[in-house]
Amino acid sequence: MNGRSVVLLAVFSILILLMLVAWTSQAQTSLNLKNDSKKSAIVWMGLEITGENISADLSAIREHKDDLTGVSFEHYMIDSQGDLEPIFPLTNVTSAIQSDGLQTFPMIISVNLNDIEYLINHPNHFIQAAVSQAVAERFTGFNVDFEPTKAANSTVAMEYCRFLTDFADALHSEGKILTVDVATWNQFWNFSALGNTTTDILYDMGTYASPSIDFASALEYAAMEIPLSKLGIGLITVNVNNGSILANYSVSARFQFLESYNVTNVAVWDMPLNSYWWVYLSNFLGEKNNHIINKNLIIIIITILVAAGVSFLFIFKRKRNRIS
Repeated sequence: MNGRSVVLLAVFSILILLMLVAWTSQAQTSLNLKNDSKKSAIVWMGLEITGENISADLSAIREHKDDLTGVSFEHYMIDSQGDLEPIFPLTNVTSAIQSDGLQTFPMIISVNLNDIEYLINHPNHFIQAAVSQAVAERFTGFNVDFEPTKAANSTVAMEYCRFLTDFADALHSEGKILTVDVATWNQFWNFSALGNTTTDILYDMGTYASPSIDFASALEYAAMEIPLSKLGIGLITVNVNNGSILANYSVSARFQFLESYNVTNVAVWDMPLNSYWWVYLSNFLGEKNNHIINKNLIIIIITILVAAGVSFLFIFKRKRNRIS
């Protein structure tokens, strides 16, 4: 092999390597976008509010980070003037979740209907502050969990929907996401109108229901009222009727119902999760794990090709030196 051939082979090998690297990057981006747009699974952390063992649950999330797409955690509340206020004292788990490569959705909570009504009628300052926080803290977005204990009327329900669209639009302008927790036990939530907001995901807490047949009934109603692309199904780790831990077979039944309705978004209240939950979440998000395998396989193939090319050039160079 002459010098020109060696040079041409080297250039060809480098071009092949660059093409493979570019293709891998593009393919992985495409796979991630496909997974992000197709299915999501998050867990909620109640932190000090629920007496959570935070360090143990963060370790569990890290161990099972491939079985999730994100985490929502208690973080903010609103005051009587509709201002966004951090809840103290609560552990800030944002950086820990972000370091695991998971999406972060700090919760904004309120149970006071008067505070909520003030906010939805005076939203500008709150929205500006929340969007600024999302950008500064690199949140993926927010999870709004307003659960008024006082009965609302249909007017408030529609005003709430308009507020959510304004909030979602402002977050979208910065590449952020809005998720909202909804239910059926208060007229505050109008499922049909909520489905027409620009909110990204609406997590139905009505599907916390037990037994499984009640869960299925709640799921059917939500699926009729909310577009599937926006519908998130809330799951809970206990039987809401008696507080007992939800058994493996009950969790299995729920995920079978989710599959039959082609549900793409789920959220579990709340950490910690028994081991079987992680199995079902992993199966639900199956494509995400396949994408990780695909990425590793591509990296291995590229490494082998590069090593083979370098070895080939080295052998021919030595052979030429001996002939010379």
